[in-house]
Amino acid sequence: MAKGRQRIPKLKFTTWRTLGWHVAFRDRATGSPRKHLFNIREREREAEARLLYHAWVLEHLGANGNTAYPTKAKLPARRTARNNMLSGSLLEIASGLIESERLRARSDNEPRRRGTIAAPVFRDLKKQIRDFLEFLNEVHGSGAVSRMRIADLSMEDIETYNRHIAEKGFSASQVAKRIQLVKAIIDRAGRPEHGRQMLTWNWDSRDVAHGLPSRERILPTVMQLKQLLRQSDLRGRTMIWLGIGLGLGAKDLAVIRVGQIAKDAYDLRRAKTGVERYGDTPPLVWMYVNAYQTRQGRPPGQLLFVTRNGVPLVQSSSNAVTQWWAKLRTKVGDTTDTLSGFYTLRHLGATEFGSRPATSIGEVKRWLGHTASSDVADLYMRPVRPEYRKVIEWVRRRLVRPRLSDGGR
Repeated sequence: MAKGRQRIPKLKFTTWRTLGWHVAFRDRATGSPRKHLFNIREREREAEARLLYHAWVLEHLGANGNTAYPTKAKLPARRTARNNMLSGSLLEIASGLIESERLRARSDNEPRRRGTIAAPVFRDLKKQIRDFLEFLNEVHGSGAVSRMRIADLSMEDIETYNRHIAEKGFSASQVAKRIQLVKAIIDRAGRPEHGRQMLTWNWDSRDVAHGLPSRERILPTVMQLKQLLRQSDLRGRTMIWLGIGLGLGAKDLAVIRVGQIAKDAYDLRRAKTGVERYGDTPPLVWMYVNAYQTRQGRPPGQLLFVTRNGVPLVQSSSNAVTQWWAKLRTKVGDTTDTLSGFYTLRHLGATEFGSRPATSIGEVKRWLGHTASSDVADLYMRPVRPEYRKVIEWVRRRLVRPRLSDGGR
């Protein structure tokens, strides 16, 4: 592309977070990534979305000053269901539950503390609750949730919804989470302000439909790791070895600060949470971190990694680590079917750490930064499968060899 030629963002469609038809672009003033929504969530309305998209392109290029060419579709008028809402209805109870969860949500920069949930988790909970209410409206008629009380909720409703979400292809854990939210609505109905409502049937007697089993974690091969390292610069190789050597995910990389990793040890504990995350620094990890810190020249206390615009890697609307990994994966000729996301490096590192002789559950838990250890032994504290022994042995040798060159040896 010639210099000075402006790239035109493309029209896209996604069902993620009900965005629908949209265009992703960078703000000219701040350089931050943004999205323009056309208020069209149905894929079959592409023709209408394209008309709005062309008007937006003109506006984006500074050529559309005429309001006769709108860039967003008009939203349908909202129904005043709350005015006709029955006291103690499912809609009122669910709205109270959403508000209760909203008060538990913490901001992106707020330290984790007991009883709180991350903002993305809250958004998922809100969507899942609304999905259940929409399902009841489809079954019992428009606006049914504003009239139905707990006594009107039958076992057949729950079983049908359970089968519905299982047949959509959700994993067993995702199906269980959605059913737990349904139970949370039912339990909340017992509050005094909702009339202390109770089910008229036994919840535990219902038939349960489970979702798909969790996908097996496939670890990368030695060849894949060598190709990834060859195609990465110093920053990329540092993040790769932090993922393997210390088990850091994208969000961990986004908050790590200069000075938290030293030559002999690292300490990533947060004072307000007390979550244990410390230990000995592998020589290779320190070699990369030290080289990257020296090149960047940031003072202690500042973020170790930031984007080219100087903002944290992970924000509420973007994840620079995921974007970088996707481009790197494509560059080495892999796909999502042959190489998982960046988080696979954490699984690889945990498998190597957990298979070390005389490693305890507590040590693996501290390495992972987990507050509970019930699943740690099942996942990582067992003999390495034969097909993964080669990559585990290669990683183990490399971690103790302080060599910046990743030439494939």
